[in-house]
Amino acid sequence: MVDLHCHILPNVDDGSFSMDETVEILKQAANAGFDTICFTPHYAEPQYVKDKKQNQETLAKVKEKLEQKNIAIKLFLGNEVFLQDKMPELLECGKISSLADTQYILIELPMYQELPEEVVQKMIGSLQEKELKVVVAHPERYVYIQKSPDKLPQYFGENVIFQSNYASILGGYGREAQKTIKKLLKDRKIHYFATDTHHANNSIYEKMPIILKKLSKIVDEEYFEILTQANPRTIIENKEIQENL
Repeated sequence: MVDLHCHILPNVDDGSFSMDETVEILKQAANAGFDTICFTPHYAEPQYVKDKKQNQETLAKVKEKLEQKNIAIKLFLGNEVFLQDKMPELLECGKISSLADTQYILIELPMYQELPEEVVQKMIGSLQEKELKVVVAHPERYVYIQKSPDKLPQYFGENVIFQSNYASILGGYGREAQKTIKKLLKDRKIHYFATDTHHANNSIYEKMPIILKKLSKIVDEEYFEILTQANPRTIIENKEIQENL
């Protein structure tokens, strides 16, 4: 399996606090069947601002440690970028990273503050103009989407990809997020899942058997394969995912 959203790069954001914790989480990921992971540390000014070069240096140390521990996972770098109007410039100057240097870029919006629709679409459009494919992280967690799940495509605009968190299936972000993800899955609005893992304690990787079992009861076999395998693998290979579900 491929995980395209996690906060495992040590000492970068609110995720892993140490190299030892990172190694422990990656052991859990390998045991859960993940062979490819793209680290996506937050980029949110002014709190989380480590640039691509700094993150690449840390990633190289993680890869070295994995070799020593014989943990067979391919590691890549990206960011979860908090929505702002300078995103194209930040990408061009090496401040932020797309997912594994592909055409896909992961963004995050405010959880509670509903920005005007035209503002959101303008910022997303600035990336699409650069021939990037915009992935919106965990839409089921945004309060304004929870209130009106049907407005999801209209709010973000055309040709936007939606990534949900596995923990939402178990109610890991509250009941409203759990209800919302079920609604979005029923309407086939979600394109793929990721873990959004932060720490070794209470790890999502350790809960994957339960999560996948529950997910398989919510969606049909074809959609299950798209969400958990096909689309994540296609993105890391920088190919065109199945957008029309």
